[in-house]
Amino acid sequence: MKILDLPQFQRFRDDRFVKVLRHKSTKQDLWMLYRRNKFNLYQNEQSWDVFGKANYIISFIAERHKYAKFVGVWEVINKRKRLNSKGFQYRTKQISGFEELSERLIVKWGDGARSWAQWLHSKGNKEIVEILPPNYVMDFPGYYDFTLTYDDLERMIDNPDSNREWQRMLSSISGIYIILDTKSGKQYVGSAYGRGGIWSRWRSYLKSPSGGNKLLKKLLRNKPKRHRHFQFSILRVLEPGVTKGEVLSQEVCAKKKLGSKAFGLNSN
Repeated sequence: MKILDLPQFQRFRDDRFVKVLRHKSTKQDLWMLYRRNKFNLYQNEQSWDVFGKANYIISFIAERHKYAKFVGVWEVINKRKRLNSKGFQYRTKQISGFEELSERLIVKWGDGARSWAQWLHSKGNKEIVEILPPNYVMDFPGYYDFTLTYDDLERMIDNPDSNREWQRMLSSISGIYIILDTKSGKQYVGSAYGRGGIWSRWRSYLKSPSGGNKLLKKLLRNKPKRHRHFQFSILRVLEPGVTKGEVLSQEVCAKKKLGSKAFGLNSN
């Protein structure tokens, strides 16, 4: 099955001026922009005339292994060349009717991953690989191969049925984790042990974004929405049967290595 085989995209079957875009950036977190409703501002400024004569653009964000995840469809209203600088500025309007596929529709972009802007009726009618469950965040890549934004973590824990592998894997381990404040670069090192493991500990940050920690409380008192810029990851995995003392010993070691007490967000 391909994009044009889905009922939602039938309106474009006879329109030859539709482009398909696979956005990828090493400088910005595109998913954060998307969830902050700033993604359209990002895609509306291009260094060359990406949209060309397109009436509509179908936008995806790059996934690993030459795949892409659908985020929406926009009508192109107009464009202008930016004065005194290279590039183009577009004005677009997001089209309704595609909400149920947003962040769920996965396509295979293929070997032409570098060609990120393609005409739908040429190479852009991509093969559909999967339609994910509602509120699915991402595949579990292994304990050390991910970072989670606060928004991702919130969505994952609020929708455990759609993210069962994450719940199963994170509930089964104790460990040392790190929270990065992406605004300041400061780090907080924490630990999780006992029943529910890291999943249970991270779930507590949804009820109280500070997790009860002194310097995080102070930060959030001054900047109540700062937790939206927190990023979660795992430093070390420990077996669930490990003692509390052994876990805390590893936590102290990690704090020393990273300097999170002297320069970060750990108060002890």
